[in-house]
Amino acid sequence: MANDRLDAVVLHVALDPITGVWSVMRELACAQAASRNYAAVGIGVVASKAWPDRYGDELAEIELNSYRCKTPKLFGTAQFLWQRVQRPPIHQWAEDLMTKAGVSNAIIHFHNAWMSGAFLPLKGRGKGTLKIVATMHGMFADFNGKPLRHRLHRLMASRLIKYNARLTSVDSAGTFQTERLLGIPQNVFAVIPNGITEKPSWRASPWNGKGVFQLGFLGNLEPRKGWEIGAQTALDLTAKGKQVRYVIAGDGPEKKQAQAWQRRHPDIIEYLGHVAQPRANFLPKLHALSLMSSHEGLPMSIIEALSVRLPVIASSVGGIPEVLTDGKSGLLVSRDPEALEKAILKLYDHPEVHAKIAAEGCEVFMKNFEMKTILQKYHTLYLESLQEGSLQAFAKNVHL
Repeated sequence: MANDRLDAVVLHVALDPITGVWSVMRELACAQAASRNYAAVGIGVVASKAWPDRYGDELAEIELNSYRCKTPKLFGTAQFLWQRVQRPPIHQWAEDLMTKAGVSNAIIHFHNAWMSGAFLPLKGRGKGTLKIVATMHGMFADFNGKPLRHRLHRLMASRLIKYNARLTSVDSAGTFQTERLLGIPQNVFAVIPNGITEKPSWRASPWNGKGVFQLGFLGNLEPRKGWEIGAQTALDLTAKGKQVRYVIAGDGPEKKQAQAWQRRHPDIIEYLGHVAQPRANFLPKLHALSLMSSHEGLPMSIIEALSVRLPVIASSVGGIPEVLTDGKSGLLVSRDPEALEKAILKLYDHPEVHAKIAAEGCEVFMKNFEMKTILQKYHTLYLESLQEGSLQAFAKNVHL
């Protein structure tokens, strides 16, 4: 890839990025900078008071050009519509990065999915050539009974096409949903999964059938994630004489519920709150990760678990079946405590099954999600964007 070095800067941008989205853009930006295939790489964050300080601290610690501006604390769709009123200085960030690097081309890579259209067109596009990329990290919106909200989201999505953005999705399942709900054709998308760099020293401990089986959850604490299913299952298994402990890592709107579970069952359930660098500090301490979501894209937590040889038990939704093959690289179950219990017991009672799934899951990671593979895919996309110009031809086929 060194021979394809681009005389361009890459600026990753998002509004209030948290959990998986923040991890993805941070890891990708750092890996791109280390590759030396770009004149410079930076991160820009449009931050409200809702953006946790710990992420701001991480942004400050990253050895890349970083930019940040404030926006009022609003919720949902209103937060993105406000960007049409108070335009963030994204073009100024890009121009500053180009000036420092001595180039006149910039790739601005948005990470707020279709809502990134609210930022377009970029104000003041008078200096240099700016190309837009927007990544869909999953399609979770529910517009049932909300026709106005649905129309506003379709409007934001349409701006991506109107202003010639290159679109990527972390999984193919998300492209079906995006076409159905937002009207953007599937053939517009390049499917590029999330990725991370292998760290052999961060391997999870194998399960030998002795001691306490550590089941974990990692992610945003919200209803769709199904984290409470894991808590209930741990209680049920303990009542049946199994030594199982459920450890929860994350933050979110259901933080108080997680704290309450811990208070009621301190010997079985532990709530850690936000854990920095969970791939190093949390996942290796587990024997399995559970994710019982009602809908998903391609969760970063699953990729991180595979990378440390940690078996994953997950509901078969969104992009998850594209990653995990039941009984081989993971365990796919229905979204209920009984199904999760059976899957845990497959690992708990059979250490050889645990070892097999851990090994095959790691092979899947190395083949599809190791950062070198992801870097090449994005590099090709960036190169094509600069060479070919735009997606204007696709706009004729989009009805929004």
